[in-house]
Amino acid sequence: MDPMMTVSKERADKYMELVGIRASKIPLQHITGSQEFMGLDFKVNEDVLIPRQDTELLVENAITYIKSVKGDVDVLDMCTGSGCIAISIDRLCENAKVTAVDFSEKALVVAKENNALNKADVTFFQSDLFENVEKQYDVIVSNPPYIKTEEIESLMDEVRIHEPMMALDGDCDGLKFYKKIAKEGRQYLRSNGIIFFEIGYDQGQTVPAILEENGYKDIKVYKDLSGNDRVVTAGKE
Repeated sequence: MDPMMTVSKERADKYMELVGIRASKIPLQHITGSQEFMGLDFKVNEDVLIPRQDTELLVENAITYIKSVKGDVDVLDMCTGSGCIAISIDRLCENAKVTAVDFSEKALVVAKENNALNKADVTFFQSDLFENVEKQYDVIVSNPPYIKTEEIESLMDEVRIHEPMMALDGDCDGLKFYKKIAKEGRQYLRSNGIIFFEIGYDQGQTVPAILEENGYKDIKVYKDLSGNDRVVTAGKE
């Protein structure tokens, strides 16, 4: 762009308006209305968690496993939010048959829009965890709320004020949803099925312990690019 190019007053005013909005701690992704994830574009707003690069490790691990399996793989994305995990798996794995659920009806509106935007074929429906789930799956993948309630107030304003609290708050110990999904998920995971969790940087011991207590096997922890524990995988006997 020519640095000496003349900008119209209308465009200059619009630019300053956007600068003012950003200065008020509204996330850039809410201003632009989108976020890139796994090479795909996702619509975002205040009803869904903004997709993070850290979550790509979760998706990459799931994709690697799914592609190694001969035949179709039934996948359940629990706490889908924007649908970025489910849609990425659907688009990048020809043998994946993906279903995604969320408690929030508002989040599901966004997820379904992203499904259409990315020409994916994910089935979405509302469910309080497994409440409305009726079948078993080969893979369960989830990035559940995992921040301790007492730590919410210390989050950046962009996150604490403008992203949905229900997608962040993992109760007093940050482990509420891991405990529920690990326990209830056994009923909905086929024999030799695999569960994939994104975890907080300090949960690399506690979440595997929860999975072990619930009878899972071959538990593995994977680190992100910053060297923090970020993904846990485990198999069902």
